[in-house]
Amino acid sequence: MHNRGACRLIACKPLLRWVFLPCLALMPALPACAYESDFHFGLTYWLATQAGFDHQQSHDIARGDELTDTGLLDAKHAIIWQLCIKRQESASTLTRFLHFRAQQPPPSLPGDRPVAPSAVFAQAQINSVLANAAHGQTAHLLKLGQALHGWQDSFAHQGVSDHHPPCPEQWVWTHAVDRGGALKHQADRTYVYPFDCREAAKTTYDILRRYRQPMNLSTTAREWPTLEPQVFAFCQLNTRTAKYQWLESHQVPQAFAIAGNTSLSDGVQHFWRPGPIDLRPVPTTDVPDYERQATGWRLDAQADELLQATLSNAVVPSSPAARQWANAFLQAWLTTPAAQLPQALAPFFGGRPLTFNDQPIEQLLRLRMTDRGVADNPEVPPDKYLGDAQGFINAGADSWRELLVPPRGQEIPALVGNDQGDGLILIALLRSAPNAVLIIKARSVEQGYAIEGLVVQVFH
Repeated sequence: MHNRGACRLIACKPLLRWVFLPCLALMPALPACAYESDFHFGLTYWLATQAGFDHQQSHDIARGDELTDTGLLDAKHAIIWQLCIKRQESASTLTRFLHFRAQQPPPSLPGDRPVAPSAVFAQAQINSVLANAAHGQTAHLLKLGQALHGWQDSFAHQGVSDHHPPCPEQWVWTHAVDRGGALKHQADRTYVYPFDCREAAKTTYDILRRYRQPMNLSTTAREWPTLEPQVFAFCQLNTRTAKYQWLESHQVPQAFAIAGNTSLSDGVQHFWRPGPIDLRPVPTTDVPDYERQATGWRLDAQADELLQATLSNAVVPSSPAARQWANAFLQAWLTTPAAQLPQALAPFFGGRPLTFNDQPIEQLLRLRMTDRGVADNPEVPPDKYLGDAQGFINAGADSWRELLVPPRGQEIPALVGNDQGDGLILIALLRSAPNAVLIIKARSVEQGYAIEGLVVQVFH
């Protein structure tokens, strides 16, 4: 049997399990949910050009696909808050619509709502787009891209979601149990399940060819057998360098930024600060800041209604003292030289001495590592890179906020909520690691707050 399951990185439905201190045990990073930008944007763009779409049309299709992940970076805070903290059904329903195309909707147990490409619901949005007469219009090309995103995810997410408390079992979405479960990264990368990656690409290409039929395109679509060897080679690549070289050689614009936006290891080329993917309607060489071009996206009407319901209900009250403590922690985390991090962060953990062997310090260091593939490798200790000048991101006292994705519509660097008045929840997202969300639970103490639970939730 060949490997089953395409590796796309998608908005991984929040899964959250607290491990409490002072034993300072920490759960490992949870997996991202499916394909990443290399598939959703890069390969989808190339397939569109092979199907006969011009550059602008291919760009619109690919950015509609990619924005379904990247365009919601600033909404992740609210979605996680609503699902795992407040346990709201709308956040789970939105996740199912965009990324986990199970036939059975929530609330229901994971075993009653497996994800499968053969499910009618998995194909429903594609069929709706194909039946609409607005083919070729920019707004409709974006909608096609969004529909392709959910379809592609159905290959990576097929199976029964794993579950760990306290996220509600009836609503949570994660990597399938038979694909390593919620604590494994197997579904994230195309090389792990290359046969499913190939099948996701083939069916994507079939959909693109069906979509173009009513359009008067001057270019003839190529036949799939001429593309398959190149696609399968793409699916088996396992470093950013290799992905970049494939995309560049296949004339995919922004190849370096696309490859750099994956969680793969760098390979022979260094990808620190590769720049954002330009997802504006007409890309230029003047790429704006990450939050201006890749967040705040409005989905199509049906999905956006769910998104707005999730955001509007995400009322997160916090006291000035809680926000002050959170900002102090974030600044210390991002500005302290990596070699001094245990000492600098000890006060935020109740004053207990910390070392690099304590898992919270290890995870906080991993989030700052510039090579995301190495950061995700549990066999590589992050303190091995302490002497590497480019091993970790570092910020100054006046620039640390720029490293974080602010919650949508809020002038704050991270989401802070007071938990029942006696503690707080901190949800933070780094631009350099946009698929990993730091979630901290702190208890109220005499000096302010002390961290008692810390988890890195990969949510993409």
